[in-house]
Amino acid sequence: MNQTVSRALLYGGAVAALAGIGIGMAVVESEADTMTMLSSADVQLRLAYGIPATDKNGQPMPAREQMIRESIDLLERAEKATPGMAVTAEFRGFAHMLQGEFAEAAVCYARARDCDDCGDEQRDVLAFNEARMLRRAGRHEAALATFEEHAVALDSRFGAQRRIEQAAVLRETERHAEASQVLASVLADTTVEPMAWVQAGQELMLLGDTAGAETAFRQAVEQAPLADYYLAQLKLAAGEVDSAFESLERAVAGAPADVRRLVREDPDAWQRLAGDERFQELTGHVPASPGR
Repeated sequence: MNQTVSRALLYGGAVAALAGIGIGMAVVESEADTMTMLSSADVQLRLAYGIPATDKNGQPMPAREQMIRESIDLLERAEKATPGMAVTAEFRGFAHMLQGEFAEAAVCYARARDCDDCGDEQRDVLAFNEARMLRRAGRHEAALATFEEHAVALDSRFGAQRRIEQAAVLRETERHAEASQVLASVLADTTVEPMAWVQAGQELMLLGDTAGAETAFRQAVEQAPLADYYLAQLKLAAGEVDSAFESLERAVAGAPADVRRLVREDPDAWQRLAGDERFQELTGHVPASPGR
């Protein structure tokens, strides 16, 4: 899942609910205090989300851990002050997720869905995140069941994202034929965002279906520059270096910052070109010579 969608799902329901809470809470002092605590917890969680869990030596980041602890303390106080609010349970699930406690996060998201003040949009976000956390906790069948139970609502709100996530779970459980069928439905859907086709292509790559992946990327390439980035990876893996460069050049032209970030994050995929001067200049691995 791309970062924009991922962050929208993680924050969307709680933020919408929090904004709505503020209107009705301002007239009641105890509830206003709850609003303040929830807003503070929200800030701490967002900051923690933007910090890596460990440093370059694999050690936990103290600042991040402190932010999470402080947010949990605020959430516990908010729950005591105003029990049973969906946003409190959702934020608690988010804190569990940041701590790598995915099963516990799923439980919190499920609990938040059952709260009386949970709205439709927040409920859909929670169902999506519950399934994602179940997947990360290794509870694949429960994740699939959650996706299926809420498929209609999730598809109407999030387009192809449910199908792409579900295909990933199927792949992880060695149900490759089923995963391919789900991804085929995404590629056949002309109503989805082109980036959904890119995501489907990435899943097809992981399934070992390079032909299917290439079809997906070419389908998306006119509207989603990152499709060319992944197409370049496919061509390089197939030994077609010139074609790989052509695709990579188009990708850099269309989305330079994103492509250079992806190259930095996945150096192994480009190891074959690491010493190539043209590749270095194209991706910003080394500064260009003066005057060039």
